[in-house]
Amino acid sequence: MNNEHTTQNDQDVLLDTFAAELTEAAYPIALKYGVLGSSLDLELEIWKTLTDLVHKRGHELLGTPTTSQVAGVSCS
Repeated sequence: MNNEHTTQNDQDVLLDTFAAELTEAAYPIALKYGVLGSSLDLELEIWKTLTDLVHKRGHELLGTPTTSQVAGVSCS
């Protein structure tokens, strides 16, 4: 699949998948250093943070607007 034929939704799915894979890699490392509170909360926080970063940087690299930019919402 090349960039000419990928839709905004396709790119978002790819970026979400990448963030999930990063979370899967980072989570065991975070657990190794100990967790206060729920390990599920930790995994969700890692996933949310990585998803936000991957979407922001991914769209910058791909030269495509983020979903919020398309909707007219500021990403600042």
